[in-house]
This record gives sequence, structure tokens and C-alpha cells, in this order.
Amino acid sequence: MNDTLIETLDAGMTPDSVGWKFARLKTLHTHGIRVPELFCLTGTAYHQAVAPVADTLEALVRNTDLDDWDQVCATSARIREVITDTGLGTDIERALEHHLATDFPDNPLLAVRASVIGAQGQGEDSAQNPFAGMSDSFLYVPPSGVKAAVLNCWASAFSPEGLLYRHRQHLPFSGLLVAVGVQRMVFGERSLVLFTCDPTSYAHNTVISATWGIGEGVVQEKAPVDHYFVHSRTHTVESVIAHKTTMVTLDADRGHGTVETAVPSPRIDIPVLADREARSLARLGRDIEKIFGEPQDIEATFTEDGLVHVVQSRPVTIEADRHRIWSSANVSESFPDTTTPMTYSVARRFYWLLNHDYLRRSGVPESELHDLHETMTRLLGFLDNRIYHSINSFITMLSAVPMFDSVRRDWERLVAELDTFYHHTSHKPTGLRARSRRATRLITGWGRVARAYHTLPRDFKNFQTQWSELLQEVRTGATTNQHPLTLIADYRHTWRTAGKLWGITLVNYQFMVLFHKAVELAMDRWDIDEQETLFSQLLCGGRQLKGAEIALSAVRLAEQVRADAGLHDLFLADQPRTIWNHLDAGKLPHHFTDEVHRHIERYGDRGIAELKLEKSNLRDTPWELIQLIQQYAASDLTVADMEEVERGTRLAGEALLHTKLPRARLRRALLLGLFDRLRTTLYYREAGRYMRSELFGYSKQVIRALGTELHRRDVLSDPEDVFFLDLDELFGFIDGTGTTRDLAGLAALRKRDLKKSQALRPVREFATGDVVATSVPQQQDLSPHDTESTDELRGLGSCPGKVRGYARILSDPALDGQFPADSILITRETDPGWLYLMLASKGIVVERGSLLSHTAITGRKFGIPTIVGVPEATRKIPEGSLIEVDGGTGTVVILDQAPR
Repeated sequence: MNDTLIETLDAGMTPDSVGWKFARLKTLHTHGIRVPELFCLTGTAYHQAVAPVADTLEALVRNTDLDDWDQVCATSARIREVITDTGLGTDIERALEHHLATDFPDNPLLAVRASVIGAQGQGEDSAQNPFAGMSDSFLYVPPSGVKAAVLNCWASAFSPEGLLYRHRQHLPFSGLLVAVGVQRMVFGERSLVLFTCDPTSYAHNTVISATWGIGEGVVQEKAPVDHYFVHSRTHTVESVIAHKTTMVTLDADRGHGTVETAVPSPRIDIPVLADREARSLARLGRDIEKIFGEPQDIEATFTEDGLVHVVQSRPVTIEADRHRIWSSANVSESFPDTTTPMTYSVARRFYWLLNHDYLRRSGVPESELHDLHETMTRLLGFLDNRIYHSINSFITMLSAVPMFDSVRRDWERLVAELDTFYHHTSHKPTGLRARSRRATRLITGWGRVARAYHTLPRDFKNFQTQWSELLQEVRTGATTNQHPLTLIADYRHTWRTAGKLWGITLVNYQFMVLFHKAVELAMDRWDIDEQETLFSQLLCGGRQLKGAEIALSAVRLAEQVRADAGLHDLFLADQPRTIWNHLDAGKLPHHFTDEVHRHIERYGDRGIAELKLEKSNLRDTPWELIQLIQQYAASDLTVADMEEVERGTRLAGEALLHTKLPRARLRRALLLGLFDRLRTTLYYREAGRYMRSELFGYSKQVIRALGTELHRRDVLSDPEDVFFLDLDELFGFIDGTGTTRDLAGLAALRKRDLKKSQALRPVREFATGDVVATSVPQQQDLSPHDTESTDELRGLGSCPGKVRGYARILSDPALDGQFPADSILITRETDPGWLYLMLASKGIVVERGSLLSHTAITGRKFGIPTIVGVPEATRKIPEGSLIEVDGGTGTVVILDQAPR
């Protein structure tokens, strides 16, 4: 037979020959997905049959006013007559009869479906133009009716809807071909449509619509459907069960075709799918999504024996330009919960200068930097007084970096900590010259990476030196004694200079992601299990991280207090402010006083939520250091013990690695070398983060000084109201470039907004269509999670060890009262200001974070069993309940819900 006319699952079936619809079924079949057997009449068959009347068809379309619906319908009907009268032709008819006899010898009922093949990949079910529902399908067709069904499928390419769609999409009518699939009809007892991402928000959650009977009831909305929502991380299932009175099935009276019929009464109100089936389908959807590399819209059916048959899979058409994807997953570690417009405006400026310098260092041409300016000024959003990452802007910006595509998934997982699926649709230029330019840039880009790694130690040291000198130069002038215009000039000079330095921190981030990926690949390749435990243990050691350095400094001060009986009695008896007043008045031992002042000078920009400008830090409230020393002095915590715990953890990791690779000395050495490099990048990252805190601390000084001056001039009713302005409004009022003089009115309005926002509990990630809603989506008090057992919760184990203790649930680290020694800290997220509570905890459980987050690093550093990424831990774990935390397996078990 002529293979160009008909192709099967075992031969042919490419997008060019049979269209995307059937080519994807061939791909699924090749990957072991259960697909009903079929063969396809190719586009060549259509062309051969219709060629004699092609000029007639083109003339009919050309002479039709495609904006006149009546004319469109009349032309469509006439084209259907022409194609039907033309027939299949002898060769095609013989080939069709041959395949019907050989491929379906049992004479089954068949499904006959059309698929338009357009020019340049613009056919039906393509990513750019899905043509959903534009072509006809005929179900439960006997073999004797296949010929007529094929002709009707060919004609359906010129249906009124198809003509209008092509016209409105400005797609050509010339060169159009139609393939037809002839497929064994599966007698579906239950059918469904599954989206591997939420089509309303693009969240990477599975959405399933299911009903009794065959898929036509779902696709063509002929039957009521149940809806199932399967969460991508927790795999919990939320269902909305419909009152299902109608279904579509075989017309048993005729023996072919479909009919709408009543659902048997026992099934009307029961779920079509069990939760376990919904989860199984979600796994199938993820498998299919991985095959095609993009979110999928899948049609499938269950036969009576419980087997799932996939009858179609096509891309979910995502218009990224009309949606904004927001995430607080990573940014909330720096800016937790609500904040003020001033903090947002400074943070937005910082993200711009940081990434501008990084792209410059990565070799992005000046012309592209110019074009990306607007994108880089919109990397953050401010919604309900909370700061979010704009994932659209980040992906657009980073796509300019030649190497980004190769590490994008790792960036999404480790840096952005994304759970939602984001589909970036920017189209890169095609053609030989464009591909050659991209290849050249990629080679050059990786060359820059190699050079940057070689010079990283030197470059980072220069960054630290230059920043320290700059900060020392300008910090002493940031007082109310300076003229406001001078303060602003110094501030702008500082930030301009910082903008030429700070990109090295993102260069380092780049290497952190690369080395993390290299370690994972090596472990996977060598079949090493217990990877989370090895990560936790082998990341200990090396140079002291900045956060640990600060903590150890405070512990040394506490050791001095314990060693001096008089100091110890004073610290046990008096309040922190009273002790500080004694110290400030020179009434405490000089050596201790000097050490405290030295700590504040070095680490005074550390504090609770220290990047929030409205929050005080240690320079403003030094008695908080006294409170911290009090807590450490009351314990038996020592620097030597903490360092010994870290050494022991590292040695345990090396011993565990030896058991995993007992005879592979070179592989062990390679892994240990990779871990050493990863630890180095973590050291640089933490150093850079504290320097960022110094930049924000300096900014806080300047803005507070200006707020004090504006209060003195009766512009603001309270100096602290300055934080309810943004930076441009504040500077603009002073230098004459602002748009309003009523700063007090602005501050009052925004105070009211903040109060409303503080009552909200936002979701971690969400998407908005067209414009941002007036309010960020909020988590509900009741959710499908409530139907799940909460005796055991799971997250990402970040520091191994199993402990039992009592849950202490906190929303911020400002303690009112005691924190007993057997407490386990439960919170949404932490920042460096939580460190003293973390060190006092037997274990740590947080709702957010990753293996490289602040919480995970701190837990590992000090040997505290830690679990991150435990959904709704603060709600599901009762306050005061006895719990067991296993930092190795990532499990939290509630042993006794009765509070102590």
C-alpha cells in the first residue's frame, strides 16, 4: 500500500504528515502511555483527493466576506458539498479498506477525528494556535461509515467556526491540509479532561473535570461534571461534586453514534472519581507534561475494567503577557509579612541596581540593558502591603543571560523556590544567523562564567573592601545635623557607587546554583541515597558564616558574664534597659563594655526583620543585645560546644559518605571538593546579605533623619510617618520634584491600608489575569486539607536528628514571657532576627524555605533538627502540643494534642 497516504503508530505519524493531534498520540504510545490503537490518513491523502477542486475551494473562500456570518455559513455548506461530491479517490479508498481490514479485523466501532495541518507549524493542537473544537469528530462509527466520516472530517476544516478562526487569527487558507485519525472506540464508563496547570492562574496544580459516559459530555459541555483540584506539593484533593443527571454514551438503539441519556439514579450525586484516582491521574498528567515539556490539556476515559486510555493531549495555551505570576516564597525571608511603602520603594531600587550590575557582568549588551530597564524596575510588586517577586519580570530579565536556559529549573527551585508552573512565551529569533548569534553568545557567556569563577575570591574581597570604605565615609554624616539636600546627595552617591559593586553577589549566586546542581547530579549518577542528610552534614564546616559569626560573638559575651560573678548576678536580676544604662554610663567592667560596643559597631545592622526600614536594629535599640546575652548567660551554651557540634556533624557526614562509596576514593574526593566549593559560595552569600543589611541600615539612618526634620517643620505629625511615603515622594518633597505637598495625608491613608492588610493571610503564590485584583487571594480558614489526618506532617528535612518537645507557635520573634528549654519553634518563616530563638529551640519547623534558606543553614550550622516547607504547620500543630520532629525524614508527628 502507499505509505504516504496512511500511517500507523508503528510507522510515520509526524506533525508534518498527520498534524500535532495524532503525532502527540504517537509520542505517548512510544513512551508507554495507553492510547487506543489507530491509523491516520495523512495530509498527502487530503491533498491528493482535494487537488482537483482546490481552485474552486480557494475561490469560494476568496469571494466570501468573512466578517458576514451568513456568508461564512453559506460558503462552508457549499465547500462541504464540493468535497463530499469529489470523494476519496480510488487509491485512498483502497488504502482505507485495507487498513480497516488488517488493523481492525474484529470489526469494532471506531472514532474518526480530523486534525488540521497548517503551514509553519500552525496546525490544530499546536502551541501557538490550538484550533480547539474547530474540527469534527465522529464517534461509535461502524467500519461501513468510515468513508463518509472521512469526507466530513475533511470538510470540517472549512466549518463556519474554522473559517472565522483562521480569518481572525490572520492565518492563511492556502496550504491547508487535513489529516484524519481512525481509532478504536473505547467504551468509556467515565471520562475526563485534565489540565496539568490551573488554566485560570497557571498554578502547577492539576485540575480535572469528570463525568459519567464518554468525553464528549465534558468537552462539549453536554453533561454536568465534577471538578477535582489536586495540589502539586501536598497532593491533597479538593472536589466539587455536581448533580449529574445526564451523560453521553453509545446510541444502543441504532448501534452506532452517540446519545444523551439519563444517569442511573444511584450515580447522580456520587463522585465520578475517588481521591486516590484523582491523585493517580495527576501523576499521569505530570508524566505526560514531562514528555512534552509544557503544561498539557489531556482527554482520557476509564473503561469498565478501571484502565485509563488517553485519547488526546495538547498544550495548554498560556498568554503570559496577560497574566502576572507573583511569589513571596523567597522574598519573604528578607521582607516577612506586611511592610511599608518606604521599604518597598528602597527594596525595588535595590533589586534594580543589583540585577543591572549582574547582567552587565554577564556580558548582556548595553542595548539590551536599555531595553530591559522597565522590566528590572518591576521585579517586585507591593500587594496588600506585602512584597512579592514578579516571576514574569524575573524570567524575562534573566532570559537575557546566555546561560540561563541551562539552569532555569534549578533557579526556579533553589532561588525562587517556586511551586507554581510558569510558562515563559518569549519567542527567540529563528533562522541560521540568529541561531549562530545565540551560539556565539552562549560560548562567550560560559567563558565569562569560567573567568568569573577564577576571579571570584579576589572580586568578592574587593567588593567587601570598597563597600566598607564607602560605608565608613558616609555613615557618620547621616544625622539630623546635615542639611536635607546634603543627606539626599550623599544617599544618591552611596547608592550609585553600590550599583557598580553589588552584581558580584548574584555572580556568586550563580555558582551556588551550579555547584548545588553538580552535587545532586553526582549523587544521582552514583545512586547515593540519604541525600538530604548528606547535604545537611557536609555543608557544615569551612569558613564561619556571617550569621554564625554574629551569634558566636554574642555567646562569647555571655561567657564573659558567666565568668564574672557580679556581672552574672546583675544580668539575672535586672531588666535589659537598666543593664544597658549601667553600661552606657561606664559602670560595668571596661573590657566587657568595650566588647559590647565593638559587637554593636560590627554587627549593629542586625535585627528582627532588619531590611524593613520601619524596624529598629541593634544600633537603635542596643538593649536588645543585652536581652540576648541574658538568655545565653542563663544557659550553658558555649562557643566551644557550638563549634564541636559543627565539627561532629561534618565528621558524621564524611563517615556516611564513606559508607555510601566505600571503594570509590576518587568519587568521594570529588564530592567533598564540590561541597567545599558550595560552602564557599554560601559563605560569600551570607557575607553579601549582611552588607545588604548595612546598606539598608544606612538608608534607614538617612530616612529617619529626614523624617525628624519634616516633623520639626510640621510636615509630618510623627517622625515615623516618613516610612509611609515612598522614596521618590520623600526626596521629591525636599528637592521640588514631587507631585504632592500633603505628605501627612498620604501617610494617614497608608496607615489605614496597612491596618487592613495586617488582618489578611495571603497565599504564597498566585496569578492575576489582565490587572492585579484589589486584594491578593487569601487562604481560607477551611480547606480540603482539613479532611486529611494532621497527626503527621511532612516537609523537607534540612538538619538530621530526632527530638521531642512542646510546640511553640510564634508569628514574630519578639517574646513576651519565657521560652522553655524543651520548646520546638513553629513559625511561617524566619530571618536573621530569629537567631536567638532558633538557638534556644530543640527543633525548628517552618512553613517555607529550601535546603539553602536561612532556616536550613542555621539548623545545620548548630545541629538543631530542622524541617522547612511544612504546609500550614502553624495552623495544623496545636500550641503546646507534644510533638516529635525528625529532621532527617522531614516528618512532624503530633504525639499529644493536649497542651502542656
